[in-house]
Amino acid sequence: MRQGRGALAALLFAVTPAAAQEDIRSVIGQPVLVLAQRAELTTGLRFNSGGHRSALAARLRDPGPPVALAQDRWLFGFGCLPQGCRDGGAFLAFDTQDDRMYLLLTEAGAVRLSVPPDPRAWPEALRPGLRDFVPALGEAMGPR
Repeated sequence: MRQGRGALAALLFAVTPAAAQEDIRSVIGQPVLVLAQRAELTTGLRFNSGGHRSALAARLRDPGPPVALAQDRWLFGFGCLPQGCRDGGAFLAFDTQDDRMYLLLTEAGAVRLSVPPDPRAWPEALRPGLRDFVPALGEAMGPR
């Protein structure tokens, strides 16, 4: 458990001073790890990851598409195991207007962590990104 805390802390605090001063939108086109390392998200990730710190830190390092922007408001990206996102992946999004984080961690075909926990609280704009992450989650998440 202690090792997981250290792994996430090391991951999140590996931010360069220049990156901390740039606009958060500068992460567009970068791996999801760059988004996770932003000061706007590090406290929320540490607080919300609980007993999943090691798995979250590992999945944020995994390959995935570059961070994208939905409706000129939500930054999002994900990283997944080579076997696929259902087997192990992390989806991370950030609302640039409301400074709100959205996080999903999957493992062995199940959602292990969801922030916020109620899928209906997720914005509709994230649905296409979630479909790319795990198609069934894209259908289940967000308001109808």
